Amino acid sequence: MRLSLQFPQLGKAELFEDMPSSSVSEFIDSCELRTVPSGMVILQQHADASGMIVIAHGCVEVSLMNADNHVAIIHHAREGETLGEIEAISRQPILASCTSVGPVTYLSCPVPLLAARLTNPLILRNVMRITRGRLLRDNQRKYMDQNYPLDRRVCAYLLRLSDRSNRVMQSQGYIANLASCSRQSINRALAGLRAEGPIAVEKGKIRLVDRAGIERKLAGQ
Repeated sequence: MRLSLQFPQLGKAELFEDMPSSSVSEFIDSCELRTVPSGMVILQQHADASGMIVIAHGCVEVSLMNADNHVAIIHHAREGETLGEIEAISRQPILASCTSVGPVTYLSCPVPLLAARLTNPLILRNVMRITRGRLLRDNQRKYMDQNYPLDRRVCAYLLRLSDRSNRVMQSQGYIANLASCSRQSINRALAGLRAEGPIAVEKGKIRLVDRAGIERKLAGQ
């Protein structure tokens, strides 16, 4: 089956905004389909860029390791998001490692194919829009980390980590690492949210019962 028919949801990816459906299908069908298990490094920091990936299903953790081997979790990419395109276009090493969180299915677009597609001005424009969106996202998260109290930051992490079923599969220790605080502090923040009602903890996993309520709390309402 053609990849464009197997993953029709990818036609709505930001990379393909405003493109004719025929051009989108041609692009998707020219990619290579790959599936990896949980914990697999898809793109390795400092490695040469071999191409761009488009996530078809699953979650990919984007993390950066500094010279002291300290790791910072930057983002969790999901369905329709692209990774590695800037390094592939600029022919520069990968800036951050991309690791599967659970099984991940993605499309691989090698450098030569991506270079050929960049002749389409809409593809080039959309790559720039994606890059601008990342800068905006990172600026907003930096502001949040520096100015929001822990309970509101935890709301942001839960919204970021939750899947389409509103479940957070990562541990409380993982969230504590994101928040750069102790697990005890995270436990207290989660206990407060559970008492208020927007989340439930079932078999050690967090479920968002009232997503809109968490969004309101994040907004300070």
